[in-house]
Amino acid sequence: MIAHIAHADEQRGRVVLWLGASGEPHDMAVDAAVRLAQAFQSEIDSLFIEDGQLFDLADLPFSREISLSGRRTRSFSMDALARDMQTHASALQRRVLARAHAADVVAHARVMRADPVGALARACTENGPWNVVTVGAPVRSGDGSGSGGPGFAELFDAVQATTGIVVAGANAQRTAGPVIAVVEELERLAPMMRAAERIARATGGDARLWLLDQDQSRRDWTEGQIRLALGSDPAVGLHVIDMARHSASDVAGLMCREGAGFVISRFGGRLTPTDQEAARFAELLEGPLFLVR
Repeated sequence: MIAHIAHADEQRGRVVLWLGASGEPHDMAVDAAVRLAQAFQSEIDSLFIEDGQLFDLADLPFSREISLSGRRTRSFSMDALARDMQTHASALQRRVLARAHAADVVAHARVMRADPVGALARACTENGPWNVVTVGAPVRSGDGSGSGGPGFAELFDAVQATTGIVVAGANAQRTAGPVIAVVEELERLAPMMRAAERIARATGGDARLWLLDQDQSRRDWTEGQIRLALGSDPAVGLHVIDMARHSASDVAGLMCREGAGFVISRFGGRLTPTDQEAARFAELLEGPLFLVR
């Protein structure tokens, strides 16, 4: 596991912000992308993905577009769809570029017409091995990544040149605040702590480690090892949670009461074991969720 994004000078990865035609991007998702770029001194690849399946549908002779009111229809042509997509993409990209410029972050805007997984895999491969994908659409339970498209498991499997996926639930309202790294295995301590500290410096918060385990003897041993690693006067706080007595929703509530900004968690771990559980957990948070391998 490596929660890392390439430095701009390395030219080996970026924060890839996934935008699409499925609605307006969440302001907190855009802000999360900018904060991550600041934290890792990286650049943003603002990628608007035109879903190729829509253009395949528009090419069918019987296709019609129905207005939201249901009162009007028009021919669903490829030319009209392309114009609408271009207008929408341009408006979104201007917002992202303006936000990045205000934060002194370099951002690049481009459009790809493909299926989302293929487009993200291609973009990340072109950038280099150390990318983080930030999903622009707010995450919703039942929608996997929140885009209505591929889930987290599929993205991690298909997009090999990414070290993590960042999402924001519909209730997300901040990126500032404590950065909480969820540690379940001792070998993940160092990379989790480094990532939390870097993000905390960019957001003005402090880094905190939360140890989760339901086995008391193992939890006690891991806590002792972590405290030894942190030293006698740690800059990073440690909070221990007995998962035999708490659910993932309980933990999300505790994080909200702490005023957490970013939360870093391993996809497949106790809090985020599946697409559905990860989406549900993200919905409960008030800040972005950074899922790592």
